Amino acid sequence: MFTHVKSTIRHIVPEELRERSLVKVVYVVLEPQYQSALSAAVRSINRTHPRLAVEISGYLLEELRDPENYEAFQRDVAVANVFIGSLIFVEDLADKVVAAVEPVRDHLDAAVVFPSMPQVMRLNKLGSFSMANLGQSQSMIAQFMRKRKEQSGSSFQDGMLKLLQTLPKVLKYLPIEKAQDARNFMLSFQYWLGGSQENLENFLLMLADRYIPGLQQQISFQDPQTYPDMGLWHPLAPEMFEDVKEYLNWFNSRRDISSDLKDPWLPP
Repeated sequence: MFTHVKSTIRHIVPEELRERSLVKVVYVVLEPQYQSALSAAVRSINRTHPRLAVEISGYLLEELRDPENYEAFQRDVAVANVFIGSLIFVEDLADKVVAAVEPVRDHLDAAVVFPSMPQVMRLNKLGSFSMANLGQSQSMIAQFMRKRKEQSGSSFQDGMLKLLQTLPKVLKYLPIEKAQDARNFMLSFQYWLGGSQENLENFLLMLADRYIPGLQQQISFQDPQTYPDMGLWHPLAPEMFEDVKEYLNWFNSRRDISSDLKDPWLPP
């Protein structure tokens, strides 16, 4: 069904530039749920930010099987400032992504790839941070992945997620300039895992502030909002609840719920 979806619905251009800096972003993801939050984040930036405007083009991974979509993806990447990829684990499609992005990687201001096949992860580029040696026998990452697989038999996907959780512990062994860019990668992953409009908006602002020429150190952004791995969520609640008691306390304090629907065992 993906090959019949027009990727143009995820192409957003600012209505007016107003002498602001234009940053072109291209993303390809497996998970369609990011589409709405990314679109909302870009529209918010374009509506309110005084210095930055974003043009974004988005693709779902399976859409790249369609020749027309793939040609459009190649054209968009060729003129992009930022490339974002996530969960690209289908090998033939991973190769198509690499074939489009690798020739223009040096011209990108930033490339941020979250857990994906090794050849796609090697596209990462944030200042001095890259994963160019990923998969090579002597690289720290390769040794970590091989050791983890021998110990637990886990998949590459599981190993990469574990690696991203472990990276902060090894940053202290890196030179200062490389450690800062590695921290920015970890910060990007935190924004991405949060997945909300606010997190993705601040993710784009952070990339602009750290890596876009003419905007560096001039864009303000907020730290990522973090969420528990497991919890109770209600669409009207201000936050996710980590246990049932917190959730019921909030639920029973609502004035728009009739008393017969509230938990009779909680104190008034």
